[in-house]
Amino acid sequence: MKIIIFEYIKNGFLKPFSLNHSPFEIRIGAKTNLERIREIYPKSEIILIVDESKKEVIREKFPNYTINPDNIPAGLCLNGAAIFKDEHKSILENSKSLSNNKELISFKLSSQESFQNFKKQIEDNILVTNASDIDIVVNIWDIFKFSEELIKHDFQSLILNNNYSFNSSMIRINDEYIHIGLNSNIKAGVIIDASDGPVIIDDNVVVDHGTVIEGPCYIGENTYISPNTLIRKNNTIGPMCKLGGEITCCNILGYSNKVHDGFLGHSFIGEWVNIGAGTNNSNLKNNYSTVKIKFKDKVQDSELQFLGCLIGDYTRISIGTNINTGSYIGLAVNLFNHDFLNNYVPSFSWGDNELVKIDSLLNTIQKMKARRTLKLSDIEKKMITDLYKKVTS
Repeated sequence: MKIIIFEYIKNGFLKPFSLNHSPFEIRIGAKTNLERIREIYPKSEIILIVDESKKEVIREKFPNYTINPDNIPAGLCLNGAAIFKDEHKSILENSKSLSNNKELISFKLSSQESFQNFKKQIEDNILVTNASDIDIVVNIWDIFKFSEELIKHDFQSLILNNNYSFNSSMIRINDEYIHIGLNSNIKAGVIIDASDGPVIIDDNVVVDHGTVIEGPCYIGENTYISPNTLIRKNNTIGPMCKLGGEITCCNILGYSNKVHDGFLGHSFIGEWVNIGAGTNNSNLKNNYSTVKIKFKDKVQDSELQFLGCLIGDYTRISIGTNINTGSYIGLAVNLFNHDFLNNYVPSFSWGDNELVKIDSLLNTIQKMKARRTLKLSDIEKKMITDLYKKVTS
């Protein structure tokens, strides 16, 4: 059976993530949504249906998948924003269509359909769907409510590794719920506390002296945790990050730096973000009301009491910056205002009132990637340039 993964959220808000990512790239816990689907259907051909503006970037990231074919074959169609588990397999395969929270989860495509008509198939299936309890990320802040359960779920599938380097002064609490990957180095004075949930530390991670890590927590491969860092509960940290200070209930995609002191709480951080020393964010309003997110002229109630900031890829924030509760900071922003920032900072902003210069931005991103021995590809460069043109046109 062929699996077709599509991106479609009717009533939600996935920015700034969705500006240059597809929902199946969302990572909560140890796995992305796409990785979860691949585990359920390891032998099936998977076809990815994405927005045309992201097609070439997705093709470059996922060269072994078919992207946006002219004709889409019959098969099982799955929403890339949904969180699928092995126990869902039966209901997916035995239902014509499923939904949750008024969003389409899955549907059966009974015959070949053209790419141009596929969206109509999605809209038709919304009208006749059956309700399900399969979780879906409708708004980007939904990742926080799914974090704890998914980290615990992912821990169950691990083959625990006891062959790792650690100092004898390391303290492990509830050791049977701690997994430390191959070639990871846990240094002196580190405390790992899995009393409230598992701690998953992936391969080649360095946790420096005096750090405290509380579960549930996932730390991605090749990440460095600086000395005396406090990593509180419910964090998902992607690969190749450098982190320090205090971090609680955050989702950090990967390749991002927050290596110095400062508080980061209930926040979504994209890839290739750099947060300067002493930067702090607020994640709770003084009147304890729910946090609202502003985007352009619209305001949306998150219905969450705790929500920090949403930060897009390639953004850089200077030292000593204060970030308000419920702040939206777009893609490729350069901020250097030490006062409390505006709650809405558009993509490609330079300071308060200007735009970044595109050539300078691309040069900086290339230097950022070179520090991780990676390159800025022509395809990624074109995508960033196209997004910039949309903002400035």
